[in-house]
Amino acid sequence: MTSRTLRRLVALAALGLLLTVAGCATAPSHPAVQAAAREGRLPPLVPMRRFVADLDFADGHIVSPDGRRLLWRQVVGTDIGLAVRPALPEDGAGAPRRIATGTLARPGASGATYAWLPDSRHIAYQKDFRGDENTQFFVVDADNPEASPWPVTPWPGVRSTFVARGAPGTARFFFASNRRERSSMDLYEADAVTRTIREVARSEADGRVIGWLIGTDHQLAARWRQLGPADGADVAVELRQPDGGWRRLRTVPAFSFFSIHRIDPAAGRLWAMTNMGRDKVALVEVDLATDRETVLAEHAEVDLDGAWFPPAAGGPYAVSLLPGLPQMNYLDAGIGAEVARAADEALARDWIDAPPVITRPTSTAQDNERMVLRATTQTEAVEMLLDRATGRLERLTPPRRPEPGLFSPMTPFAFTASDGLRIHGYVTRPSGVQGPAPTVVAIHGGPWVRDTWQLAGYTFAQMLANRGYAVVQVNYRGSAGYGKAFIEAGNGEYNGRMQQDIAEGTQWAIDQGIADPKRLAVLGASFGGFSVLAQLIQKRQDWRCGVDMVGVANWPRVIENWPPFWRNRHYFARTFGDVNDPTQRARMLANSPISRIDRIDVPLLVVHGDNDVRVLRQDSDEVVAALRALGRPVTHRRFANEGHQVRHWRNRLAMWRATEDMLAGCLGGRSAGLDLFELMPR
Repeated sequence: MTSRTLRRLVALAALGLLLTVAGCATAPSHPAVQAAAREGRLPPLVPMRRFVADLDFADGHIVSPDGRRLLWRQVVGTDIGLAVRPALPEDGAGAPRRIATGTLARPGASGATYAWLPDSRHIAYQKDFRGDENTQFFVVDADNPEASPWPVTPWPGVRSTFVARGAPGTARFFFASNRRERSSMDLYEADAVTRTIREVARSEADGRVIGWLIGTDHQLAARWRQLGPADGADVAVELRQPDGGWRRLRTVPAFSFFSIHRIDPAAGRLWAMTNMGRDKVALVEVDLATDRETVLAEHAEVDLDGAWFPPAAGGPYAVSLLPGLPQMNYLDAGIGAEVARAADEALARDWIDAPPVITRPTSTAQDNERMVLRATTQTEAVEMLLDRATGRLERLTPPRRPEPGLFSPMTPFAFTASDGLRIHGYVTRPSGVQGPAPTVVAIHGGPWVRDTWQLAGYTFAQMLANRGYAVVQVNYRGSAGYGKAFIEAGNGEYNGRMQQDIAEGTQWAIDQGIADPKRLAVLGASFGGFSVLAQLIQKRQDWRCGVDMVGVANWPRVIENWPPFWRNRHYFARTFGDVNDPTQRARMLANSPISRIDRIDVPLLVVHGDNDVRVLRQDSDEVVAALRALGRPVTHRRFANEGHQVRHWRNRLAMWRATEDMLAGCLGGRSAGLDLFELMPR
């Protein structure tokens, strides 16, 4: 039997089984969702595979330094890989060529996940094979994609992170790695042509250098050095001098930061985001000769969260912020006008169906002439290539506009907590459901991050809304983005006021007629998973079930087993307590869910990756074992090839299918039932 015949037989068998179980979708039982279904107001059920393994996915375009090629992520089979093609027809013939396959490292976890090298031929990308955050670099030749990639960092148990591209025209890039000593990161430069690596700078013997920066001259320009042996010591921001020495520019206190985005030695300037001497993060410019600091941009209510620079040299032309809906503020009015004209043209050509909420550059050629723009409306995101010299605009991403009414907009909201603190969040209401709906409160991790606005596309908030649920996301105190004082309001309150903010945000949704107080579920990952357990234990609302993903159950154990490359232990001590102080340790254990697990008496789904280095799998194993011993309803999903995030599509499909089935049972929404991709042979 040929392999082709075997594949056909498997496909026919899968189709037969699918037809047999086609009736396994769960109809809604909640009255409001039932009424919407009966009256034809519910949108079609979107198969779960559309949220975890989209076959039409193509996104994340970046233009090569010479402007003549494009690199992007796209589906390879049902996984994510990389592809490349000429930027425009006049740049060369050829269809898109696949250059890498397999699951890439988690975006943003270790710097750029993939990047052009300066020669516009070689491409560096990262993989995390086990989910243990020991990321490895590979380089592939876009002119010879069939050749084996160069494994730049084939070192087991070692974490490497992208720092910067090398000099123009070369095939070099800088990266940091803890190969020599697991708790500190040395700086290296790799050359893809010679396939060699050289050490550029070494963290000091005590491992106190915690970050490196490359200047616009493509030389080591700055470092961050911790002044004491313990995290929480002041950090010196030091500039590299012509004689190889270092000059201190700033001394940064423990709970402030001074993050340099660019040093331009020729201009004698650097630009940084900082909250030193202020509550909200601002963008500043520093004169390297005089140390004079000038504020270029700030906002009264929220931190700035990004700055945009021309590729080669010079100062920022835009900043981004997120007071509710995302915003771009252009410091260069000319570039802002070009971006606005491109968005208008995209609307006129029906690439987008409404004026965008935000349009931002995502990649620019070295000469600043060609730019990739991403225009995001309430329902779709479109990437485009702008040739600034001619004004020519080409669409890059395929159409993915959901049919009207399929998804629901995510809307910002705010309320005043019972102690007077202003709390922000987002709510997504289910399309077609009138009156109070069954509700999932989705809690972000961290806690020093925040929920952000997302378009109404193929996101998991939209998956839940498509099943008939309102989705409430609360940026409780301690979340990032709202200033230093807002984070500090969470100190010691991880099991107190933080949890009360979540419960009061849920009450806001009840009071607004959005949420049914008798049909509430809570869902979250990491610190969000801890919060799921805390909410079910404290019973501040009438929770009917919960989904705990890689959640903390034992705070002392988590803090004693954190990864060696983490340098934010002082934040943990300030927020949760000093694990080395017997009194505080006892309090931390008392505030850990495992100490009060008997109070959880509603259905719970627990998800964990075996290779998680942030929250050990033991936390979830103990929660499941304790609940089973008590005879409580608990479902356990363990994944052998995952870490702190579920990345592989098969595992995501299993996780979210289990989630939608459990929520249908306890909240009364609907489930699409067995998904075709569950039948695919491995």
